[in-house]
Amino acid sequence: MGVSLACGALLCAWANNASATQTWLAMCRGAAMHIYNATTTQMLSTNFGTNLATLAFSATATYDFYSPPLSRAISLVQSDKGGGVIYMRNTSTDSSHDFSVTGQMEFFDYDPTTGIETLIVDTTASPPKNVNHGQTVNWAIPNALLPTNRVIPGGHMVHIAMMIGLASGDPGSFGQVLYNGPAGPSTSGLLPQNRSAVLNWTFAAPPPTLSLAPLSGGPILLTCAGTAGGAYSIQATTNLSAPAWTTLVATNADANGLLTFVDRDATNYPMRFYRAVTP
Repeated sequence: MGVSLACGALLCAWANNASATQTWLAMCRGAAMHIYNATTTQMLSTNFGTNLATLAFSATATYDFYSPPLSRAISLVQSDKGGGVIYMRNTSTDSSHDFSVTGQMEFFDYDPTTGIETLIVDTTASPPKNVNHGQTVNWAIPNALLPTNRVIPGGHMVHIAMMIGLASGDPGSFGQVLYNGPAGPSTSGLLPQNRSAVLNWTFAAPPPTLSLAPLSGGPILLTCAGTAGGAYSIQATTNLSAPAWTTLVATNADANGLLTFVDRDATNYPMRFYRAVTP
């Protein structure tokens, strides 16, 4: 039997004054999202995650996170500020692996069709922060004004390059950056961090991705990866020239953005095509 595949589609008080409202860009883990000549699962979202995840830190490193494409243009002004909060953990049980780091975020207007990006704002590096054994720590990086007004076109993404510099010590294999968690213990960017109201980033929902794996005896295991709690349908057809799609399952993804289905009827067809779609 031949099988093919088609895919459908903290809160912390670091504001500078009482009237400022912070627009959080939470660093999350999601389904693979296309960027120029590559994919990434490290995403930016206006919604915080549910399951805290970690990225290894052993030496100076840059961690890249991308938003979904904007569904419409967004205007930023020179009085807007970029900033963020970084959470790290040291899982060592002794002081030989205590270390100190600096944190910095660069925000870019990123065009996923060309890979060309333009700097929006650079927070510059924070003073060193100690991350001692057995500790989870957080600190705010500097808040920086945009150098100029900026319009981010629809279809572009926001890219945050987060640089964590090793200032002293030896993390060994015990340093961790925390992300994908709920508001509070999870690394996030702020853009802008000082308006009178939250900026409505109009990110398009990333399309689901569908993968398949043959099982013993001929059934097909289908896995749809999307957004946590999102509604999806997995559909099948035997003809892509004039497709008549049949819905095999329609349900919501779990807290990790996943849903699975076993097509036990796959053995009844010489060839079957699949897709995942949103309502």
